[in-house]
Amino acid sequence: MAGLLTLCLPAAQAQIASDAAQIASMMGRVSVERGGELWTVSNGQAIEAGQIIVTGADGSAQLLLPDASSVEIFPNSRLIYRANRFNWRDLLDLYLGKVRLQIQQILPGETPLRVTSPTAVISVRGTVFEVEVDAAQDTTIWVDTGAVSVRHRLIPGQEVMVQSGQSLRVASTLPLTAAAKSAVPLRTLGRVVRAVGDTLAQIKAARGSSGGSGASGGSTASSSGGGVSGSDSGSNETKPPAGEDDTGSSSNSGNSGGGPTAPPGDVLP
Repeated sequence: MAGLLTLCLPAAQAQIASDAAQIASMMGRVSVERGGELWTVSNGQAIEAGQIIVTGADGSAQLLLPDASSVEIFPNSRLIYRANRFNWRDLLDLYLGKVRLQIQQILPGETPLRVTSPTAVISVRGTVFEVEVDAAQDTTIWVDTGAVSVRHRLIPGQEVMVQSGQSLRVASTLPLTAAAKSAVPLRTLGRVVRAVGDTLAQIKAARGSSGGSGASGGSTASSSGGGVSGSDSGSNETKPPAGEDDTGSSSNSGNSGGGPTAPPGDVLP
């Protein structure tokens, strides 16, 4: 029995060693935490399973994983690499800050990698995505390519899929089913913003071209019931003399509502 344990121990140690990541590049203050103290790391240094990585306000680093996946660590971040050193599918725990992960494709049937935060558990198969944890310990996930499944770490409930171009915010006190409503496709949001801008531009152009013709504006107001149009609300201009429109010429088209035509309002800025 002792001989069997002796044979298994080197194999287990080799598996743990093969899970080590490497500092591929770094800038500013990047450290590992040991016994409550921070020790500065250097380019090319190995990061073993269970080690805590801390970046300062000016610090950032690129971790290269054994399978050629990578993790970009942003400033003011704190995370632990492979907290469960005996389960290599547990990739990292992000306590604070932001990371960007490029994960190699996992074969069908294999267990997906997991990234955890104080509020979320993220399962990933070959995806480029970002995770950020703020000071309130709320988690935001952005997916560039691929998809991830997310479940709440604190509140029981079903998983939510976050697809390419989507984002999801997981609050500590909000069930994931409610939080999932905020998973808005970023590209769709961009199209909506552009459409609103185009509509405002068209309104501005239309108002600008019709602003010089007061008679037509008055006719529209009177045909809809004789009320004052929204464009001239709040105007302090003097009404034109009876029998004349705002251009100074006689007109009966603006008097169908029982009064002279009101002056045109301001065009949109």
